[in-house]
Amino acid sequence: MSNQSGLKPNMTDAEHQKWIEGWQKFMVEIWREKMMSFAPPVYDTGALSRSIQGVVHPGPVTTIEHRFLEYGIYVARGVGNGYYRGNPGDLKFLKDWKTNPHHRQPRDWFAKKYMYSLHRLNEFEAAYYGTTYNGVVSSFLQQLFGGGKNTIDRTVSQL
Repeated sequence: MSNQSGLKPNMTDAEHQKWIEGWQKFMVEIWREKMMSFAPPVYDTGALSRSIQGVVHPGPVTTIEHRFLEYGIYVARGVGNGYYRGNPGDLKFLKDWKTNPHHRQPRDWFAKKYMYSLHRLNEFEAAYYGTTYNGVVSSFLQQLFGGGKNTIDRTVSQL
């Protein structure tokens, strides 16, 4: 049985790691699909879509890293190439702004989906570590009040 975040009671470290890997890969897929959902799509040469990569660095503090070309943020905000300091005001890329209403429109392929998914990740992690913490406390209380079967358990129970 699992809850909405995908957490099963007494999840093992391997299952937890698998969920984290799946989340990282799912984010890459979602971003690529979101790019294609715009009209016109956020896809000219395909370089931005191909540049999206995710890596999980497991350890005492697990780190999830996503990388993509920097101009992807400018595309999402509808700004970017053509603006520079000292520009005389002749922005040739804006010549068709009257005929093309979608020119330089924000196409947020990144932030909205990312924030929603981060909340899901936070819920999952809180549930996982909360359950793990409860298990540690439960084991200690069992040792403390249960009498124990070995010397360490009996010593702890006498504290």
